[in-house]
Amino acid sequence: MSSPASNIKTTAVILGGTGELGFHVSTVFLTEYRSAFPTVRITTRDTNSPKAKELAAKGADVLPFGESWDTVLSGADVVVNVLPTSVVQGSNKELVAALLKNSVKVYFPPSFGSDYRFVDFPGFEMAEWPMKRAVEEETRALADGKLKVISLMNGAFTSWVFRPDRTVGVDVANNTFTCFDPPSARFAVTDLADIGRAVAQLSVLALDPQTAGTVPDFVRIAGQNVSMEDIRDAVARVKGVAPGKIVNLGDPAPAKKALRDEYPGSHYRILDYIRVANAEGQCDMSENDNELVNPGQSLWKWKTLDDQLREIQ
Repeated sequence: MSSPASNIKTTAVILGGTGELGFHVSTVFLTEYRSAFPTVRITTRDTNSPKAKELAAKGADVLPFGESWDTVLSGADVVVNVLPTSVVQGSNKELVAALLKNSVKVYFPPSFGSDYRFVDFPGFEMAEWPMKRAVEEETRALADGKLKVISLMNGAFTSWVFRPDRTVGVDVANNTFTCFDPPSARFAVTDLADIGRAVAQLSVLALDPQTAGTVPDFVRIAGQNVSMEDIRDAVARVKGVAPGKIVNLGDPAPAKKALRDEYPGSHYRILDYIRVANAEGQCDMSENDNELVNPGQSLWKWKTLDDQLREIQ
């Protein structure tokens, strides 16, 4: 990656800095963007965990989750919240008040993932989406223009596409790919480290008076927009096998109706929601802000499915 040119020199705070996404965000701030953020402070439930120790060795100030907000936020211009939305929901008012009290300039609420503004499950949404929306809307209302709030949406994590416990129908071992019709429907995937880079670069842009006006309140990024056909072809390319079988489950409408009929009992069936949303094109993020955060891939190369597959070969 090219080191971003910037005159910014400030403190960044990563809330939940050792989580699955938080660890990658923290690492990017501590390494590739260290010149802009010489002080990086993270919070974590276990300050003695291997990840916490690794980040401390890279120079992070590691604080326990539950430390006073004034201690955590002192001197910070940027705060990135990578905590679970369910954790944030109960203390969001207190947090936003502390952000304002400590004169934080840029804040990323826990909006990462699919763009919940455009999902189409009226009255029977997956539990996470209304929680994210409620936290984001409350944050903006409480901030009242005194704080730049950037909601970053990135689609699915690229690494999850091939994980047996996270997959939405990808069976690499058996070269089989299961989805609703059409298998050509695309959805966004973005690498964890690339999300961290986007957060760091947006922070720099939002803090610089010359570029602050270019940063919208809602930012969409996508390392790739891929279909099940694309995933099948990537597996064939990287593994050197014949293109695998696509198991077409047909029209997603019956599955969507089941989610509606069984709601609210269905609202934690995450993979069912994602499969339907993918088939209906709700997670296609071809319209995005990639060029804002990484013009012409001049700062980094977006990680692809092929790259991910090569790592897990």
